[in-house]
Amino acid sequence: AFNGMREIATAIVAMTITLAAVFAPLAFTGGLTGALFREFAVTLAGSVVLSGLIAMTITPMMSARLLKAGQHSRFQRIVDGTFSRVEHVYERAVTASLRNRPVTLIIVVALVALTGFMFTKTSTELAPEEDQGFLLSLVTAPRYATSDYTETYVNQILGLVRDIPETRAQFSAVAFGGATNSAFVGFAFKDWADRKRNSKELQADITARLAKVAGVQAFVFAPPTLPGSGGGLPISMVVRSTGDPSEVFEQAEKIKNKAQASGRFIVVQNSMAYDAPQVTVTIDRERAAALNLPIADVGNTLTLLVGGAEVAQFDRDSNSYDIIPQVPQEFRDNPEKLGEYFIRSVDGKMVPLSAVVKISTNASPAAIEQFNQLNSSTISALPLPGVTTGDGLKVLEDLAKETLPDTFFIDYSGQSRQEKEQGNTILIAFAAAVVVIYLVLAAQFESFRDPLIIMMAVPLSIFGAIVPLNIGLGTLNIYTQVGLITLIGLITKHGILLVEFANQQREVHGMRRRDAIVASAKVRLRPILMTTAAMALGVVPLIISSGAGAAARYSMGLVIFTGILVGTMFTLFVVPMFYTFIASKDLPHLAEKPDPKLMPALPD
Repeated sequence: AFNGMREIATAIVAMTITLAAVFAPLAFTGGLTGALFREFAVTLAGSVVLSGLIAMTITPMMSARLLKAGQHSRFQRIVDGTFSRVEHVYERAVTASLRNRPVTLIIVVALVALTGFMFTKTSTELAPEEDQGFLLSLVTAPRYATSDYTETYVNQILGLVRDIPETRAQFSAVAFGGATNSAFVGFAFKDWADRKRNSKELQADITARLAKVAGVQAFVFAPPTLPGSGGGLPISMVVRSTGDPSEVFEQAEKIKNKAQASGRFIVVQNSMAYDAPQVTVTIDRERAAALNLPIADVGNTLTLLVGGAEVAQFDRDSNSYDIIPQVPQEFRDNPEKLGEYFIRSVDGKMVPLSAVVKISTNASPAAIEQFNQLNSSTISALPLPGVTTGDGLKVLEDLAKETLPDTFFIDYSGQSRQEKEQGNTILIAFAAAVVVIYLVLAAQFESFRDPLIIMMAVPLSIFGAIVPLNIGLGTLNIYTQVGLITLIGLITKHGILLVEFANQQREVHGMRRRDAIVASAKVRLRPILMTTAAMALGVVPLIISSGAGAAARYSMGLVIFTGILVGTMFTLFVVPMFYTFIASKDLPHLAEKPDPKLMPALPD
C-alpha cells in the first residue's frame, strides 16, 4: 500500500490541483454565469481537494488493513484475466500507432479541424427549453381594439383549452402593459408525474386549437428558462440609426417581412407601427387675421373642447367632482366634425373652425423608440419548434446584414442580449480554464512540454462532446459549455497518469521515450478505464432525469458522458504519440529496448 501510494502520489497531487483549478474561473465569473455556477464550482473544487486528501491518507491505510495478499476469488481471477488480455491487445495497438505516427497525426489534425467546423454548425441558445409546468400565450388584437373586444377573444381561447386533461389552471391579463389590444394568457399544468405529455407536446396541441380563433393573433411559447431575461418573445434584435424614425421603421419592416418569409418563425413582430391615426390641424394665418381670430385662441379652444382636461372642481354632498368640458362624443370621434366647431373672434363673432383651418388625417407611430440614444425599432420573433433562439437570431442578423444601409446598426435586448453576453463570458472562462490548467501542470511537472502533451487530448474529447450536439441531441448552451469546461479537467487526468509514469520509467529505469510511454500505457490502462467508467456512469442519472431542471441536467450530462468516452479512447493513442514527439530527447547512452525487469513501483 505504501509503495503504491508513493508511485502515484505525484499523479494524485497533479490531478487534484488540476481538477480544482479548472473550476476557479467559473467561481470568479460575474453576471448570470457566476450567479448560476459559483456554488457549483466551489462545491466541486472543495470535493476534489477532499477526495485527494482521502486518496493519499485514508485509502492506503484501509488497503493495508483490509486487503489480504494472495486471496483471489473466482470473479477477481476472471476480471484480472480479461484485463490482462485487453492490455496485451492495447499494447500491440499503441505500438502499431507509434510505428505509423504520421497517419495518426493526420487523423488527429483532421478531427480537430472537424471539431472546429462542427462548432460553427451546432445550434446555440442561452439555455435549453425546460418543462416548467406552464405555458404563456400572447394575444394581439387589431391596434385600436378595446379591452372588451380583446377580452371576448381571450375568453374564447380559455374555453378552447379548458378541456385539455393535463391543464390544472388558467389565468389571463387583458390590456397587459396598458395596451387595450393585447393580453397574456397562461396555462398551468399538472405535476410531471401526473401527466403523459410534456410541455412541447402540449404547446403543439394548444397552438393548433388557437389557430381556430379569428379576429386576434395568438401564439403559445414557453416562459424564459433563466431569470433576468425579461418577458415577451425569446428573440429580440434592435435596429438603430441616426436617421428619421420613418426610415428606421421602413428598414425594420423589410427585415420583418423577410424573416416571416424564411419559414423559421411562428411570428415576427416590429415594435414600431405607423398605424396610429393622427389628425393635423393647419391654421391659415392670413385668413385667421382677416377674421380677427388670434391663433392662440384657436389652439386653446381645441384643447378645451377635445383635450379632456380638468378645469375646475365643484363640491356637492361632501363629494368633490371634476369639471371636464368636452364636445359630445360624436364630435370627438369623427375628425371631419372638427370643422363644425365655432370660435369667438375678437369682435365677438362666432367663426366656424373650417373657415380658418385645413384638416388632414394621416398615420403615425404611437411612440418614437430610442435605444442607446438612437432612433430604433425592435424586431421580436418566436422560432418554430426545432429552431433554437441562437439559430433564429442568426437568421435575423444575416437578413440585417444584407438589408440595412451603412448608417444603420443592430443591437440586442431581452433574452437575446443575455445570450450574447453570456456566450462571451463562457468563452473567457473556457480559455482561462485551459491557461490555468497548463500553468498548474507546468509547475507540478517542472516542464513546459509535459503539460502540452497532457492537454493534447482535450480537443479530441471536445470532438466527442460536440458530435451529439451537432446531430441534434442537444444544443450549445450555457450548461453544455460548463460541461465542456468540466470535461477539460476530467480528461487531463488520463494524460497525467500516462506522462507521469512514463517519466518515472525514464528516470528510474533509463528507458527511451517510446518504450517508456508504451510501458506506461499498458500499466495505466486499467485505472484509466476504471475511472472513465466511474465518471461516465456517474453522469447517467443526469441524462435520464426528469422533472424540474431535467433539460439543464441532460445538457451537462450528455457532453460529459460522450466527451469522456471518446476522449479516453483518443487519449490512449494520442498522448503516447505526442509524447514521442514533444517529450525531452533521449540520452545517447540509453538502451534501445526497455528493461525486461520493469517494475511499476519506485525503489526504496
